[in-house]
Amino acid sequence: MRRAALIILGAAAGITLLILVAVAIAVATVDPRSLVGPVQARVKAATGRELTIAGPVELKLSLEPKVVIGDVSFANAPWGRAKDLLRAKRIEARVALLPLIRRRFEVVELALDHPVIALETDAQGRGNWEFAAAAAAGTPSAASEAAGTMAAIGIANLVIDQGAISWRDGASGKVTDIGVDRLTVRARDFAAPMAVDFRGKVDGTPVAVAGELGPVQDWLARRAPYPVAVKGRVGGADVRMSTKIARSASTTTYGDLDLAWGAVEARGNLRAVVSPGGTHYIVALDLPSLSFAGGAVPQGASGSAPPKAGDGAAKWVIPDVPLPLAPVAALDAEGTLTIGDVRLRGGQRIGKVDVRVSSHAGRLDLKLSSAAALGGSLAGDLAFDAGRAGAPSLQLRISAQGLDLAALAAITGNARDVRGGKVRANVDVAATGATPHRWASSMSGSMLAVSGPATLIGAAGGTESTLSQISNLLDPLRGARGATELRCAVVRLPIANGVARVDRSIAVETGEIGVIASGTIDFRNETIDLALQPRLQRGASIDVSQIAGLVRVRGPFAHPGVAVDAAQSAQTLARLGALAQKGGGLAALGRALVAPSASEADPCVVAMRGAAARPPVAGSRSAGAADGSRSSGSPGAGTELPSDLGKAIDKLLGR
Repeated sequence: MRRAALIILGAAAGITLLILVAVAIAVATVDPRSLVGPVQARVKAATGRELTIAGPVELKLSLEPKVVIGDVSFANAPWGRAKDLLRAKRIEARVALLPLIRRRFEVVELALDHPVIALETDAQGRGNWEFAAAAAAGTPSAASEAAGTMAAIGIANLVIDQGAISWRDGASGKVTDIGVDRLTVRARDFAAPMAVDFRGKVDGTPVAVAGELGPVQDWLARRAPYPVAVKGRVGGADVRMSTKIARSASTTTYGDLDLAWGAVEARGNLRAVVSPGGTHYIVALDLPSLSFAGGAVPQGASGSAPPKAGDGAAKWVIPDVPLPLAPVAALDAEGTLTIGDVRLRGGQRIGKVDVRVSSHAGRLDLKLSSAAALGGSLAGDLAFDAGRAGAPSLQLRISAQGLDLAALAAITGNARDVRGGKVRANVDVAATGATPHRWASSMSGSMLAVSGPATLIGAAGGTESTLSQISNLLDPLRGARGATELRCAVVRLPIANGVARVDRSIAVETGEIGVIASGTIDFRNETIDLALQPRLQRGASIDVSQIAGLVRVRGPFAHPGVAVDAAQSAQTLARLGALAQKGGGLAALGRALVAPSASEADPCVVAMRGAAARPPVAGSRSAGAADGSRSSGSPGAGTELPSDLGKAIDKLLGR
């Protein structure tokens, strides 16, 4: 047995030696230039395109011989914009060893150095990589033959170093530029799945992804489903995508689509239908969650640099930075999005948001609704028309009902305990521009928010906030009470060309005071100038000498100033002095400071209906007409004045 084994090993070694000698003889007797003609002819037969080799051809001997070709170009489709589909300074073809004995060269890997590749489609969606020879035959056998030819030249194994790839959509004319640092596509053979690895940039955005694709022959033969699964990083954010692709006629379907971008995930289906007019996309996606609380939506994914001081992002509170609506509107698409949970600032959430999207001819229409929005419901629609060059238009309508005041306070960062309070709001505005700041600067329309009764505990927005400063001037004893009983609040903003002119259309009423505001809110320059006039409520226990006659809020949105209007305070003192001289007594002086009787309109009523508001029905605290939840039964004209009013008036008059 031992002797037999030695004989077998010796024979195997001899055969191996003979093979190596035969290979060496074959390689040594081959003229590399003699390969050019047959290779060109075979490529022409398989693809219908010309392969041009203008540089030298070298054969480098090793266990895996290499053919090195310089200055190579491969012709584009006759309808293509670019002259060549491929140009490369240098191509290295790694050759299979054993076929060299029969002087047949089978390339198992191509390495392209500094190639320029122009990928494009025509108006019908046909790609310039779909070759005329196989397409003309129109049979599976023809496609298989083309696949076999491409396998022989090593298409299943590809390496690209420092390349440039352009992708042109023939329907829209959009060009995407891809810079390749390194791309590898490897497979065991032409019928095996391919491992891919890409490092480079897409339209300037850094991309590094790796994954697995189906076999090349399955793609060429249009076998479905064709699997794709990749993951990596795009613009600094983790990404993941898997899908199964099916192609038939003019439709490509991406089924079982599973996407992830940062913390945003989506699952569903996508169809792309190609017609002479372009590519139409039909989308149906489910997003388990979407967060706007910070950190969930990837930052810098667009490849843009962070904003610097003085630019549009840093100068304004409402950023002057374009949103990606124009590229979205440029798509011809329709579909639905279902978002299971939208997370907002302060831990607040909106449940099950249904979104319908339609985009065509530069116009984007978006409709959304939620029956579980911050304790209430929310519906809205947005129409963005990018068709007007330099002046895209926006229309926005939002209707919210029964939102929790506490939830809204948490979203705005107002750290206080809010009990009760329901809010309804309506927004109906139109604007032009491409950034949020330009929309705000040009908008015209109306905004309305109304809140019903609530108990507010703690400081409003922090002890140093603008809201807290206003509260201290209007009600200096609120801190001692520990809680504020909000009866109603109304914000009604009629807006024209970016300026809201407030004519007693902002009002707040508590158990102690009522406040009504007039002035302007300028969204163009982001400045505010409001005069807040307080009126003491009946039965209040406030020392009115502590209350400012009028508070002025003025300055930029970011840091408005709060101060007492000295002129108005002087007028208030003069008016009180005149009443005292006329002998009106304490009752007359008190009525000059306290809230009006039932025969006059309350601040919230005035704010809701305008300066020409009619008196409410006697005995009604009629802000309930605004939100349906306001209680009634306020004191009438005969109610006793506050017990400390006499002392307060004495202080005001200097007695």
